[in-house]
Amino acid sequence: MYGRARSRSSGFFLTLGAAMIALAIVTQQSWAVGPRDAAKSLLAPLESIMTSVAVQAERVTGAFGDVAGLRAENARLRATDAQLQRRLIELNAAAKENATLRQALDFERAYGRRMMAAQVIGLGPDGFTRTLEIDRGSADGVEPGMVVTTGAGLLGRISEAGPHAAIVQTLADSQSRVNVFLYQSGLQGTVSGGPGALPMQVEHAFGATASQGDWALTSGVGGEYPRGLVVGEVSGVTYQPSSTSDEARIAWVNDPANLALVLVITDFLPS
Repeated sequence: MYGRARSRSSGFFLTLGAAMIALAIVTQQSWAVGPRDAAKSLLAPLESIMTSVAVQAERVTGAFGDVAGLRAENARLRATDAQLQRRLIELNAAAKENATLRQALDFERAYGRRMMAAQVIGLGPDGFTRTLEIDRGSADGVEPGMVVTTGAGLLGRISEAGPHAAIVQTLADSQSRVNVFLYQSGLQGTVSGGPGALPMQVEHAFGATASQGDWALTSGVGGEYPRGLVVGEVSGVTYQPSSTSDEARIAWVNDPANLALVLVITDFLPS
C-alpha cells in the first residue's frame, strides 16, 4: 500500500513537471502572444500589489533596524556619559585635595611648626563626643595631647592614639576649652566647645570692647595650645556692663563633617 501511494505521488510530480515544461514551450510560440499578453494584463495588478507589499515590508524591516541601531547608540552614549561624569568627579576630588594640601603647606610655613598630614577616616559614633578618627598613630609619632589643625585654623587635639590611627577631640565637643585673644581689640577670653557658634567669655578691659568681625586666635595662655592659631570670627556680642565679661559668639573656621585632611602639630605638646 505504501508503495502504491509513493508511486502515485511520484507520478503526480512528474506530470506537474511535464505540464510546466509544456506551458513554457507553448508560451514562447508566436500564436500564444495574445493569450500571454492577456495573462500579463490580468496579473499586472497582482504584481503591483505584491511589489507594494514587498516595499512596505522592506521599510518596516528597515525601521526596526533603525530603532535597534538608535537603541544601541543611546546605550553607548549613556555609558560614555557615565564615564565622563565619574571622571569629572574624580578630577574635582583631586583638585579639592590638592587645594587642601597647598593650604596646609602654606599654613605650615606661616606658623613655622613641624606638621604631619593625616586623612580623616571616620567620625565619632554619636553627636555628643564630636570626634574624628585619622589614619596616623603612635607608629607615626602621634601622641595624645598633640594639637590638630587644618589650613583654616584650629581643629582640636589628639585624645587617643593607637599604632596606626588616632582620635581627635574637636572644638565641637562641649568639653573643649581654649584661651584666645581678639586680634583687633587685644581682649582676652575663653572659647568653649559646642556644635554651633562657639561661646566666648570676653574679659573686660579699660578702653576696649569686643566687636563683630574681629578674629579670635589662640593666646598660648596656660600652655595648652601654641599662640596664634585662628579659631574663628566674632559673629555677635552681648555686652554685660554689670559683669566682668561680655559674651561673644565665634563662627568657627572648621566644620568637622566636611574635613578630609588635617594637620597634626608634632613639635608641640601641652605643658
